[in-house]
Amino acid sequence: MATYTQCRLRRGRTEQIAWIPSEFAKKNQFLRIKSENGWRVIGVGATMPESYVTRHKRNYRAAFPSIELGA
Repeated sequence: MATYTQCRLRRGRTEQIAWIPSEFAKKNQFLRIKSENGWRVIGVGATMPESYVTRHKRNYRAAFPSIELGA
């Protein structure tokens, strides 16, 4: 079962919260999100099954409009 972890990410002076695949949710890990390199995981939070995240993605999208979750 795939899981996603809610993480705080930083790139330069920009920070955002996003659900990312749990395998990448390691503090100080650098990620490429879409075409942007250099996102660093600075905080790791709750882990949920992929089905939960996809069912509730509209709830999180309203709170964090700059974040796009995968389909």
